[in-house]
Amino acid sequence: MAYSVTLNGPGPWGFRLQGGKDFNMPLTISRITPGSKAAQSQMNQGDLVVAIDGVNTDSMTHLEAQNKIKSASLNLSLTLQK
Repeated sequence: MAYSVTLNGPGPWGFRLQGGKDFNMPLTISRITPGSKAAQSQMNQGDLVVAIDGVNTDSMTHLEAQNKIKSASLNLSLTLQK
């Protein structure tokens, strides 16, 4: 089930990613920092990251995804799948 989350900035957002096209693994949330913006949302460890700011992550490398997240200054919109 896909769902969307918008984290209000600025960062840090409070989560870590794993995977990416370069690892032949889907991008997933590997860690959520307690008390962070991510922890206050509906995000869960293990959720798949389907899109970052409306851009599909299927072909993103880990670094591309990190850079896309870092470039979000005011808000970060994520589409996730449980």
